[in-house]
Amino acid sequence: MNEAVQTRDPELTRETILAAATSLFVRDGVSAVSTSAIAKAAGVTKSLIHHHFGSKAALWEAVKETAFTQYFQEQMTMLEAADTPDPTLLKDSVEAYFRFLKDHPEVVRLFAWTHLEGDAECSEMDQALVGLGAERIRQAQDAGFFRADVNPTHVVATFVMTCSQWFEAKCHHGHWPGMGSDEDFLEDFLKLFLEGLLPRQ
Repeated sequence: MNEAVQTRDPELTRETILAAATSLFVRDGVSAVSTSAIAKAAGVTKSLIHHHFGSKAALWEAVKETAFTQYFQEQMTMLEAADTPDPTLLKDSVEAYFRFLKDHPEVVRLFAWTHLEGDAECSEMDQALVGLGAERIRQAQDAGFFRADVNPTHVVATFVMTCSQWFEAKCHHGHWPGMGSDEDFLEDFLKLFLEGLLPRQ
């Protein structure tokens, strides 16, 4: 029997369920994974899953939140500590997100499944991060660092979607003639992205 059940440690049981669900959701997507499959993989009963998470939908939200928490905390700290929003802050934010996805391929797959399955849930963390990021860009626009004729939220969306798509579709575009490495792409994207935000003459 699973150690989490043997020890009757609620926190260990919860972590075991979360880990099993994450592994299955990453591999198969949330729709294809049953509560029974999660219980079997975790070595627990279905009733324990409902006790700790309430439902499969709530467990899915917990998996996404856990996967995103580390990046969220680091990025929020960076944005909150910024004295003067400028191009360097945006560059650092892009690099942080790109390297987070590179180092966590399981998160890339989780994000891909949310898009494929039409998951419209937007977590409070997601909203808070985009909101503060857009506000910092707006402040940089007001200070004259960036052109003022673009929507700050669209700026955030541009780098988030570009970084995500780079890793989600890498199995396809990785075979394109002349395609460079992750770092080569990041360097070129930053050139195009940041220069495109410069004030118009």
